[in-house]
Amino acid sequence: MGRKATGTVRILKNEDGEPQWHAKWTRADGTRTEWTAIDPSIPLDDEAAAKACAARMAPKVRAKSAADAKGKAETVGEWFGRLHAAKEARGLSSVKDMRGRATKWILPGIEHKRMADLSREDVEAIVGRLDLAVASFQKHGPGEGRLSPSTAQNVWGDLTHALDEAVRAKDPALRVLAANPSRDVRGPDAGDERVGQILYSDELVKLLRGVADETDGKRRLDVPLYRRQVYAMAVYTEARASELEALTAADIDLAHGTISVVKQTDRASKGRKDTKATKTKRVRTVDVEPHLRPLLEHLVEHPQGKRGRLLRMPPPEDRAELLRKDLRTVGVVREALHVEGDPLRRSIVFHDLRDTGLTHMAVRGDHPTAIQWRAGHSDYKMTSSYIDRGRVEAKRIGDPLPPLPLEVLPDPPKGIAPKSTRYDSESTKQAKTSTTVATPTGIEGATEDEPSAGKEAVSALRLVNESPQAPTVRDESRPSVTDAGTEPLNVNVLRRKLDAAIVAEAWDAVRVIRDRIVETERSAMGNVFELVARRHE
Repeated sequence: MGRKATGTVRILKNEDGEPQWHAKWTRADGTRTEWTAIDPSIPLDDEAAAKACAARMAPKVRAKSAADAKGKAETVGEWFGRLHAAKEARGLSSVKDMRGRATKWILPGIEHKRMADLSREDVEAIVGRLDLAVASFQKHGPGEGRLSPSTAQNVWGDLTHALDEAVRAKDPALRVLAANPSRDVRGPDAGDERVGQILYSDELVKLLRGVADETDGKRRLDVPLYRRQVYAMAVYTEARASELEALTAADIDLAHGTISVVKQTDRASKGRKDTKATKTKRVRTVDVEPHLRPLLEHLVEHPQGKRGRLLRMPPPEDRAELLRKDLRTVGVVREALHVEGDPLRRSIVFHDLRDTGLTHMAVRGDHPTAIQWRAGHSDYKMTSSYIDRGRVEAKRIGDPLPPLPLEVLPDPPKGIAPKSTRYDSESTKQAKTSTTVATPTGIEGATEDEPSAGKEAVSALRLVNESPQAPTVRDESRPSVTDAGTEPLNVNVLRRKLDAAIVAEAWDAVRVIRDRIVETERSAMGNVFELVARRHE
């Protein structure tokens, strides 16, 4: 093993003709470098300081020469592999996406080319492919071989960053180019990004109530309570989905009415059980929306997720489809929310709930700085887009961020009767049947409520039935009508029972009785027609 490289020093004239310490070193291949000026502040009579400076620079010079030698034979694909490995070693979570974009959009055609031979023409060819993909997307919408303008910009950002690293990386081993071939090359066309969707206030309230729309005569289960609570939190906290999923009771300060957004789930970890810094690497503390506080208090006391997390989030790959399914369930079928194959618009996705909340804040007149801070935007330009949209959508949105419907709270305030959903009460957990539910892209473990409303609901209903405040109700699925048509339908009896249940604060009984009332009123007209038909036989 040879001695440690230290370099050789000598006093020579610099470019200005002034004497200055210079040094030269041995490269990795054994050749010597040219004399190079070193720190001009070193006194000419301090040779020890000059040697120390040269010795500190020697390892970097040797590593750079080794990288240069390797770069002469290393292919573009091999170098990108080293770059991604270096970023992965630093713990960057986006490396998987970077690899995918590089494999599909950057490396084809140049993967086996020598990195040292990469040219401006190669970069321009990549831009040309991206332009074609964006143009196809704008004409036909999403599909194979097509790219949205934002994704094309992400690919271009990956490429320009990579080539900048090849020239100026902090790690000398990655510096293999003398000049950046993407310099002065214009990126892909921006195009027109497809417009996302937001919910208007009446649509939001319907979704959070979760009551199935059965006007078409089809029987449907209501939207599960856990998903409605997730939707409420997404809109009223305006947090990103990964930030929402990472929230715990420790992040909630009810005494001061604040939420601290300090982390997000790490999708690279198994089951997303680990967390990492937020997207912008910043911690932000936001005020709790007054209408959200009752739900937040319940979630702090009764966390719904695993490992103490506040929410039980649907799987990431299913969130958009489940949201659209739940909107259709409650009768929110506005065409724009469910559009498909449109090059200018896209159907609603889970992230649009965050956009909904931010747009509602703009309509409400919140200060732009407050909106930017709530959103966690590092660039005000992004915040301004919500403010502009708020001006346009104000009339359609209606009352921004309306009060939460009582149905989203498992335990309604005393003395208030909620218009609750029928099969999704928190108080009927003991009657839930553990099952697995098929979701759009897989299987989601779930507990769905049985239509019987559970043992507690049945016992509560029995308690009300036996109460002297209300007559006994016949256990019939349809009301009876006499031939004379004079016997009243049992709707009035059910309504008296409903009043008694409200007085007794038997909320499970309230839900069951209300369901019976709805069924009774829907079938009453059908019974009248049956009576008329019998009279004419």
